[in-house]
Amino acid sequence: MELRDYQVADLAFYMSKPRCGNFSDPGTGKTPPTCVYMGWMWDEKKVRTIWAMPKSLRKKNLKELIAWTSWDLDAADVVIVGGSPARRSRIMKMDAKVFIMGFDCFTRNWPEIVAQHPDIDMLVGDEWHMGFKTDGSQRTQSLYEFMERTTYLVAMTGTVIDGRLDTCYPLLELCTPGAYIGGHAGFLMAHAIENSYGQIVAWRDPPRVGRLFKQFAIRHTFEEAYGPEAKVLVYESCEMASRQREFYDEFEETALLELENSWLDGTMPGVNLIRCRQLMEHPQTFGPPLDTIALTGKEERLQIHLEDHKRTGKPLIIFSALTAQHDRLVAQCKKMGFRVGMIDGRVSGARRAQIDEDFQAGLLDIVIASAATAGVGFNWGHVDHVVFISLDFMDSSFVQAYRRAIRGVRKTPLLITVMEYENSVDQKIFAIVEKKSALAHAVDDTKEQIKLRKPKAKSTLKQLPTATFKMGDLIS
Repeated sequence: MELRDYQVADLAFYMSKPRCGNFSDPGTGKTPPTCVYMGWMWDEKKVRTIWAMPKSLRKKNLKELIAWTSWDLDAADVVIVGGSPARRSRIMKMDAKVFIMGFDCFTRNWPEIVAQHPDIDMLVGDEWHMGFKTDGSQRTQSLYEFMERTTYLVAMTGTVIDGRLDTCYPLLELCTPGAYIGGHAGFLMAHAIENSYGQIVAWRDPPRVGRLFKQFAIRHTFEEAYGPEAKVLVYESCEMASRQREFYDEFEETALLELENSWLDGTMPGVNLIRCRQLMEHPQTFGPPLDTIALTGKEERLQIHLEDHKRTGKPLIIFSALTAQHDRLVAQCKKMGFRVGMIDGRVSGARRAQIDEDFQAGLLDIVIASAATAGVGFNWGHVDHVVFISLDFMDSSFVQAYRRAIRGVRKTPLLITVMEYENSVDQKIFAIVEKKSALAHAVDDTKEQIKLRKPKAKSTLKQLPTATFKMGDLIS
C-alpha cells in the first residue's frame, strides 16, 4: 500500500507541527498518513502513542494501523485497552507502542498508563469532535491535564465545528494557546451573541476561527481527493395518516413556538416538540388508538421504495433519528421478507461489527440505523440508495451518514432520499440543520452548505409579455 501524494504531504505536515489537526472530509483518507506517523514516531523518536476514538472504531483502526506500519509495528505493538478494570490494567502494562482506547477509557485510565509508560508523549484523537468538544466537561478537563505533560497531538475530524462555534475551542486551546485571553470565557466574549437571558443566539466573526485553523490544521475536500461528489438528493413530501394528523395538530402550535425561541438548537427539545415527533415517527408509543396505525405516512412512502428494492435485490440503508421508529421499520422490512440489521445506541460494538460484515458480504439486505451511531467507521460503498426517514438536529451527522456510501469514486451517483411531513416541525428541524451547516461554512468556505428546504418557486406570470392574440395566431 502506498500513500497518495496529498497524504505524503499530510505526513510531512504532521512532522513539522507537534500539535496539529487533520480536518479533511470523511472518506478522503485521514487514517493512512496518521498511522504511518505513529509508526515513525516510535521508530525515530521512541515515542509511544495513545489513540483515542469512539469505541466502534477500535478494531477497524487496529487493523489499519498494523497494515500501514508493518515495517515499524507488528501485532504485539498495538493493543486495544478495554474490558474490566483488572483487564485494562493488565493490557496497559504490556510493552505496546500504540494503545487504542475509547474516549471514556482514556479519561479514566491515562494516569495509570502514563505511570507504566512515561515515554507516552503523543495523543491521536479520531473523530475528535465526538470526544472533546465541550470545554467544561470532565472529559475535556482531563484532556487538558494530560496534554500539560504531553508534546505531540493529532486531532482527526471532518467536523471540528459541530453545531456550535465553541466546539472547536478545546483544540484551539491546545494548538493555539493564548489566542483568546481568558480561555473559554474569552472565546465567548469574542464570538458569542447573547440575548437578555444570557442564552447564545448567534456567533460573530467566524472567519477569525478559520484563520486560526490554518496555523495548525490541514484539510482536503472530497472533491479534491476524488472529484465532484456523486450524489443526487430527492425530497419527498408525505401526508400523515388521518389519525396521526388529528392528534399531531393538538401539539404542533406549542412545539413550533419552542423551536422559534432562537437559542434552541434542538439539543434540548421541549415537551411538545418531543410529542410531535413521536406522533410523526412512532405513534404506537402513545397507545390506543394510535397503536393501531399500520403504516404512518412516511412508512407508506417507504413501502414504495422497499418494493423497488425487493424487485432489484439492491441493498438499502435507512437512517432514522428515533429508536422507537427503528423498531417499526425493522418490523416493516421483515414483513416483506428482507434480511435486516439494526444499529443504534442499544446495539453493542461487537454486534455492530457483525452487522457491518454481514451487510458487506450480502448476508443482509437492509441496515436501519441512527446517523449518530452509524455515521463513522463503516464503508458501505456497495449501496446506491440511502433513505433519511427522520433527521436529528446535527448537520454533521447527516453528512457523515450518507458518506458511508460514498467511499472514493463512485461509478454511479448515490441516491439520497429525504422524507418530510408537509406542514410539520420537519421544516423547522431542516432549518436548524441548515443554520448549523451555514456556521461551519462561514468558518471554512470549503465546507459544503447543506440545503434541505426546497426554494420556493417564483411565479412566472409577471414575466409573461402582455399581448393581444387572435384565434388564428394560436393555430399553426
